[in-house]
Amino acid sequence: MAAPSATRSTLVGREVELEFLLRLLDRACGGEAQTVVVSGDAGVGKTALVTTACAARDDAGETLIGACLPLTSMSIPFLPIRSALRANPRIIAPPVAPVAGEEREFAVRFDAWLDDQCDRRPITLVIDDVQWADRSTLDTLMYAIAGPASRRLAIVVTLRAGEVGIGHPLQRWLADIRRLPRTSELRLTPLDRAGTAAQVESLLESSPHQSLIDDVHAHTRGNPYFTRLLVAGLPPSARAAPIAFPIDLNSAVLQSWFRLSPETRRIATVLAVGGSAMRADELADVMVDPDAAGVRRALAEATDSGTMDRLGDDSFWFHHPMGAEVLAAALTDDERREWHRRFADLLEARAHQPVPTGSVIAIADHRYRSGEVRAAFDWTVRAADAVAGSDGRAEQVRLLRRAVDLLSHEPDLSDADAQLDALLRRQRAVAADAGATFDELEAVEMMLERLDAASDPLGVAELLVRRMHLRFMAGLGFIDVSGMRAAVRLASVDPASAQYALALAELAHAEIWAEAPEAAAHAREAIAVARGVNDPRALSHALAAGAMAALVDGDRDLARAYGEQGVEAGLESRDWFAYEHAVLWEGNAVETWASDWFADRMAQHRSELVAIGGPPAYVAWVSANEAGALLAVGRVDECEERLRVALGSDAGPLGDVLARLTASRFAALRGRQVEAQSHLLRAEELFADGSAFLTFEFDAVRAEVRLAAADPRGAYDAALAGATGAGAPPTMCEWLMPFAARALADLAQAARDTGADADDVLAELDGLVERFPQVIRDAGVVTPHIERQITAFDAWYAAEQVRARGRGDASSAWSEAAEACASARLPWEEAYSRWRAAEALLGGANGRQAGARELRRGLGLARRLGARPVEDELIDLAARARVPVEEPNAAASEATGALPGLTGREREVLALVAVGRTYSEIAHSLMISEKTVSTHVSHLLDKTGTANRVELARLVHRLDDVESAGAAP
Repeated sequence: MAAPSATRSTLVGREVELEFLLRLLDRACGGEAQTVVVSGDAGVGKTALVTTACAARDDAGETLIGACLPLTSMSIPFLPIRSALRANPRIIAPPVAPVAGEEREFAVRFDAWLDDQCDRRPITLVIDDVQWADRSTLDTLMYAIAGPASRRLAIVVTLRAGEVGIGHPLQRWLADIRRLPRTSELRLTPLDRAGTAAQVESLLESSPHQSLIDDVHAHTRGNPYFTRLLVAGLPPSARAAPIAFPIDLNSAVLQSWFRLSPETRRIATVLAVGGSAMRADELADVMVDPDAAGVRRALAEATDSGTMDRLGDDSFWFHHPMGAEVLAAALTDDERREWHRRFADLLEARAHQPVPTGSVIAIADHRYRSGEVRAAFDWTVRAADAVAGSDGRAEQVRLLRRAVDLLSHEPDLSDADAQLDALLRRQRAVAADAGATFDELEAVEMMLERLDAASDPLGVAELLVRRMHLRFMAGLGFIDVSGMRAAVRLASVDPASAQYALALAELAHAEIWAEAPEAAAHAREAIAVARGVNDPRALSHALAAGAMAALVDGDRDLARAYGEQGVEAGLESRDWFAYEHAVLWEGNAVETWASDWFADRMAQHRSELVAIGGPPAYVAWVSANEAGALLAVGRVDECEERLRVALGSDAGPLGDVLARLTASRFAALRGRQVEAQSHLLRAEELFADGSAFLTFEFDAVRAEVRLAAADPRGAYDAALAGATGAGAPPTMCEWLMPFAARALADLAQAARDTGADADDVLAELDGLVERFPQVIRDAGVVTPHIERQITAFDAWYAAEQVRARGRGDASSAWSEAAEACASARLPWEEAYSRWRAAEALLGGANGRQAGARELRRGLGLARRLGARPVEDELIDLAARARVPVEEPNAAASEATGALPGLTGREREVLALVAVGRTYSEIAHSLMISEKTVSTHVSHLLDKTGTANRVELARLVHRLDDVESAGAAP
């Protein structure tokens, strides 16, 4: 049958494997017979990959697909070949397969039929699940694979590798075909986290929560079929996989388990409750079964079926961990608790002193799941102690949270107040070092509930500061002036304390965003107090606030010095928030974030943070800032790499939002509107009141995405919201006025195009310009690069005003904007401006040459950036204005080689003449004068005997046609 209508867009995470198959099919279409065995676990996506590849090449030949079936009571010879022949109505005179006997004759007839079909057109024969194939099918396939090397035939078989044990009859067949020429193997492994994220996003048709991706990938281990079943029915807002797995998923996971004997199933279920690999004798001890050999035989049966794997230490575990989850969940609560108690008893009885860390954790988990509260608490605390250290931070947080939960909610442990306070302090400290935002915030909130401000004002003040930081990172609230004033009041009982310095520093931080006049004085006082008490943590926060204040005051050198000192103090104290804050303001003191320098500086700090073991959430924060800068300056490949890492990691809410805002903008600029909207929606989910977070570019990105979606009114509203919000200007404030004016220009143009009145829109524009005569400038010092960017934004803003009003001087306004953007290293804005300049020039009476130049420059830039919307507009404009835009291709350049007596420079000039370039454009491209171009063209006319440039171009194209004909088969 014809391959199902799969497309590349439905297949995620298989780009390399898909290209491998496509190249193989292309070779087969070209007359070089090919065979490939695609193997992997059930559900890993073998069939989807193969059908997608076949669909992509379906117009080049016929695809025959047949599937083997796991029949038990009968065997039908040639079953997959029968189904493949029967299902494709386009094939000619298919051979009839016998029900019994004549197997050898059929193999010969089928191979001869393939010869005949391959002479007509290429054939791809797909045999799915070959592990269930009968001997007649295998022999026929072997005969076909060993057939002529020159026929246009591809044979693709898929194989469930886990179900082909050492004694399986397919093993010899596989060994034999591996020795044949033109036979390849492709092993599909599960998707990584990024691949699972892409699949989940495709299934939900929305950008999923990172916590959902983590949960799904932890369960499915990247098996695409299991992921699809697990996600089915979930809403786009889901934050975790369902607690109870869907019935279809349970059946799929246990498919091989159902074929096991009852005793093997029972043993497998007990092992599932154990939660980790075990040897047969250990499992027999848990089951109080003296027949360890019988247990070993049962485990061997499970291994042969592909349900389990035998590991290097002679232990056994499930081939896919979901099997253990599903089996354990099938037991009753009482059954599970009893088995957990037995496992804990066995582990304790066998434990040697000191007990290995893995055993301590396992005992703690089993005691907890058995419901033994006191024992669970004691072992959990021991386990938390055992895993202390940077490598075990995430596990330690998990255990400490459990210990806190047991103390907080179990009546027989609720009297341990002092112990609970100690555990909360530990949870907070470990979570802070791990960058576990929500875990730390939970501990801080509980500590604030338990502390009395009257008896411990310094402790409460410090916690209030930390809560503000954590709420900011979680997207629950921006830097809060009132909260920090309360912290300063509490800490003022000891104005020489580190807590007072910390509270004062963060009050200054909050006041700067609120544009309060006393911020700078508070920052200076905080620095003095922190230095007086010699506390690096408080000093780092104070110096970061001092850097902010110095920038607002225009003292660039002081801001940079404070920033650099703040970075050092943050490293010394390992306060990652302080370090990150100082890093950003040290960078801002030197150059705008939209610059190469800032991008490179963030890369240096990212490497520094990774080298010292900084938490992933903070690494993602730096990475996201780096990605934003890379996008702004057009370093698209580097930006894509940073976004891929940031979005594929455990970034935490703040890093995730920063990365998604950049990803949203990137997608909109490249014309991927659904992707842009998806990233923006996810960012808005995480930070519900995004406009209040002035450090983020929510409103500018909203405006840009809505402009890309042809929603100018929505774009105008978003830009105005960002421009008129309370406090300091938000990030990307410089873009807001150009976006607003562009939206109004689109509305005015739409009105004029339909013959409607544009007066209301122009009145809005007048009001906008009266309120904002120039673009909004971010606070801080001004560098030459920033001045160039402000000039570019002002020029863009002015050009949009001219476009909105339909004035005749639009071409000069847009050319000025394009050149200003080029000087300011704003390539996306330059490409857009050159489109508008070309549009205005080519629409005028005397601007063809300048318009063509702007068009080609804009098109080259748009193509380099991958800015498809601008590229498409320019190509459409070129077609309407009859402007040639092709670059000299390799064939055309080679065609000039057939002309004798030309110099190298003359050949270069001729190649450009052939694609319609003017003297001015040729001179600009080759960096020579127009007079020199004219001289070269005169020589070319003399040497080729042509009369003018038109005949020269035709000569090259005729030679190109001859070259192409000669190269054809």
